[in-house]
Order: sequence, then structure tokens, then C-alpha cells
Amino acid sequence: MNSFKAALERQVICVPGVFFDIDPGNRRDHIASRLAGFVRLSFGPERSQIERGLERFAEMLA
Repeated sequence: MNSFKAALERQVICVPGVFFDIDPGNRRDHIASRLAGFVRLSFGPERSQIERGLERFAEMLA
């Protein structure tokens, strides 16, 4: 969740991976999400917007 907030401060929207960990019936409550260390990015916008976002994301990681 920290990376989500840091990216948002740089005007980059990424979604925490745990939001995409499908667990019907909550059968895996006893274990951590397999996607907890990941984020999801969209590559739907125009290329220039994607490049700007990836540059900002790279700055955040540096």
C-alpha cells in the first residue's frame, strides 16, 4: 500500500495487487495474498501518458 500512496503523490495511479487476488468464499483467510508485493498498471492511455507515468514511477523507485 505504501507504493500506491507514493505513486499517487507523483500523479501515477497504480492499484495494489491484493485487489486482484480472487478468493471466492474467502477460503484463504489464513494465508497472505500472493499478490501483496505487486501493483497493477494500465497501458490503455496514450503512449505519451504511459511514458510520463513510467518515468515518474521509475523516479519513485530510485
